[in-house]
Amino acid sequence: MLDEIIRKYIAAYNERDIDGMLSYVTEDVVFENISNTGQSMRLEGKDMMRQVAEVSGNAFSYRRQRLINLVSGAGKAAAEIEFEGRAAVDLPTGVKAGQSVKVRGASFFEFRGPLLCRIADYS
Repeated sequence: MLDEIIRKYIAAYNERDIDGMLSYVTEDVVFENISNTGQSMRLEGKDMMRQVAEVSGNAFSYRRQRLINLVSGAGKAAAEIEFEGRAAVDLPTGVKAGQSVKVRGASFFEFRGPLLCRIADYS
């Protein structure tokens, strides 16, 4: 069941379906994004996650996450994910509008019941 929730969350992400993404998280969800470029972010709550999802979605004309490997158990899961996208605007990482980005990373998920209560993305 946990694997299926993660797959549905990623599918909603790929479809730019923010309401769909948020339907799989708790009201007090914690989202973290840690990048080896020195950029990191931590936010709490569904409302903050919506705001960031809207802004980050507009930063790419095309974006897709591909689930490579997934291991889950005891209310937690770890996934190897490949992100691919094309920047719609100049990004703080130095990527220019129109450039393609391909990054492999790991995401860690924690559940409270059937919903995600923590998502941590590392790339």
